[in-house]
Amino acid sequence: MKRGGIEKDNINFTEACKILNKSKRTVSRYIKLGILKPERIRSRRGSLEYRFNRIELSKFKKPERTEQTRPDSEIIALLKDQLKVKDEQINQLIERSRETNILLKGLQNQLLLTEGKMINEWKGKKDDYRKDRGVKEDKKRQGINGFLKRLFRGKNLNGLA
Repeated sequence: MKRGGIEKDNINFTEACKILNKSKRTVSRYIKLGILKPERIRSRRGSLEYRFNRIELSKFKKPERTEQTRPDSEIIALLKDQLKVKDEQINQLIERSRETNILLKGLQNQLLLTEGKMINEWKGKKDDYRKDRGVKEDKKRQGINGFLKRLFRGKNLNGLA
């Protein structure tokens, strides 16, 4: 049918944008890329206008989305499986953490024992040093006393030493 010289199936640019639910800029890009091929008509004023065929627009328009998602029960089952896997991973991490803590405690104990041995060794060396020093002082006294005794044989040296 014709209405005022224009076919009823021909749609102008703005109506095409509304039908396609796209912006004017997007529809212009489609035209430039050759995705949409409107008819170009000169208006009475001399400007270039696009006319779109309603049938071609309906073919171009994406079909309404049909629900191709999984049913809720499948999604819930999938999520439950994922939760089980995550729970196992968490339990493994907890076990590793526990093992790490046990190893660290063992290393700390070894370090403390080593420090204790070192302190005891140091104390022992200190005591040994004191003993050695005392022995040396005793030997020194004996040596001096022996020397003096040899020097002054037979005389009383209790007052000197």
